[in-house]
Amino acid sequence: MTRTELEAMESEPHDTSATFSFTRDARLFAVRPELVAALRKQSERVLLAPDQLYHPGVPATAVVRLGKVRISEFLPDGREVTRAVLQAGSVLTTRPGGSDNEPAAEKPPADRYDLDDIVVMALGEVELWSLPAGAPALKDLTP
Repeated sequence: MTRTELEAMESEPHDTSATFSFTRDARLFAVRPELVAALRKQSERVLLAPDQLYHPGVPATAVVRLGKVRISEFLPDGREVTRAVLQAGSVLTTRPGGSDNEPAAEKPPADRYDLDDIVVMALGEVELWSLPAGAPALKDLTP
């Protein structure tokens, strides 16, 4: 019996190589303006052209400084679903492996995805601030 590619994908166990999450309501620049100077010193500016894809490394933390990005997820059946449109002050994070290395209290059930299934696309011109691995953790950045 011949199986379709989709049937094969669904029947095979899928290891999560990295997780992707976002905090859409962080609004860092509005709620915590004192962070602007600190983040500017420790971040690398990433400029995206309209419709350009952003491929974050692992581990990574990035903050949307200007513009908007669309977060889409590809489902196993091939459909693409927009999960969020993030604007200035929103935080994106990637972490290695499954989310097993994070405490259960820090695992929100929503807004955490397998990085392999996620696409981050600029909606217009976008400026992201990419924070180095030693930068403060997401919990230190959110209000």
